[in-house]
Amino acid sequence: MKRFMVLLLLLSCTVAFAQKKKQAGKDPWIGNYKLDVAQSKIAGQPPKEETVAVSAANKDSIKYTISGKDPQGESYTMNYDGKPGTAAPQMEEGKEIAQITYQMPSSHQFTSQGRGADGSTSTGTVTLSQDNKTITVREHSRDPKGAEQDQTMVYIRQ
Repeated sequence: MKRFMVLLLLLSCTVAFAQKKKQAGKDPWIGNYKLDVAQSKIAGQPPKEETVAVSAANKDSIKYTISGKDPQGESYTMNYDGKPGTAAPQMEEGKEIAQITYQMPSSHQFTSQGRGADGSTSTGTVTLSQDNKTITVREHSRDPKGAEQDQTMVYIRQ
């Protein structure tokens, strides 16, 4: 009986260690996040709703889909699929709207530089909270006429 208990304890510890190791290697960004308009500071009218689905965000790949409804209730979908350090298109409804380059200075932060198809530019930081529950996007942009604006979007893990 003692051998069985020791074996069971050893097996339990091995399974717990394997689970912890598996979780440690998991991309902490992966998941769905909903825009919290109350915590955000958005230039102009905020969308009625917006969700970001992150399927990769690491040193090898960045992939996400943003879906929502604009202030008039029209649905939209934007996609990005690229690698840190390399410009890749952000697409909206199958049309390129920007070229964005992300850098990954740490496991919980990306920086970005973008150039819109309309001539606009942007820089930003995207930060995942240490508890992996909140993404905060801080963006500085300049429209084609040179007008500048800053905004902060806060997304909560669902």
